[in-house]
Amino acid sequence: FWLKHKRLRVLTASLAVAMSPPHIEKLLLGGGRYDTAILPELEAHVEEQLKNGTNDVEANLAILKLYLLVPELTNPKVIEGILVKAVLAFPATDFSLCMYQIQTGVCEKHAGLQEVVKLANLLEMTKFRTFWSTVDSGATVLDTAANWREAVRDFICGVVQSTYQTIQVQQLVDLLNLPATEIENVVKERGWTRSKEDKNTIIVSTISFDRPEPKVEVASSPAMSLDQYRSLFLASKA
Repeated sequence: FWLKHKRLRVLTASLAVAMSPPHIEKLLLGGGRYDTAILPELEAHVEEQLKNGTNDVEANLAILKLYLLVPELTNPKVIEGILVKAVLAFPATDFSLCMYQIQTGVCEKHAGLQEVVKLANLLEMTKFRTFWSTVDSGATVLDTAANWREAVRDFICGVVQSTYQTIQVQQLVDLLNLPATEIENVVKERGWTRSKEDKNTIIVSTISFDRPEPKVEVASSPAMSLDQYRSLFLASKA
């Protein structure tokens, strides 16, 4: 099931973000990151990240920077992989950072890039049910990445915990796109509990949310905290 090795994956991913593999780190030293000769190795590194479930945003940003400097070397499939990894890093700022490094018009010209941007927007706007119905309607660009469903569900669980004190089992089933039989695994892994009064109610937080809601300026913010995702999620349900 989807949570079985989550702690190990999270640790591995965090280490990948903190430090590139030695051979990649060496390529990025000093002015070497602006040498187009390193592109093939960096591009192969993107494939490794997709297969292994790791994420090296520094190396990926270096690729996008080289594409900006030398547009004729741009490889849309590599950009697609980079953006997929960035989406799976939510709520980190990776996706916004990457989008700032992509030449205007590139995403609009390629279906795969259009799809990943659309899916990113759905997640950023907390339209989780629409996200799942979209990816389940057929093959998705996210299928290129290992464990992508687990990564998305981790993000959604974070938003849920920032939004609710309690949630109904069926609501969680819909938000996570999981069978009801697997919800107990989620409850245990997240440290949540079942209400003693109603087993269909899950207690996800004991923190009071009785405070003024902050205004969320989605368009002008490069990335949002889980509190901001909470505000947006509540607004979308109003």
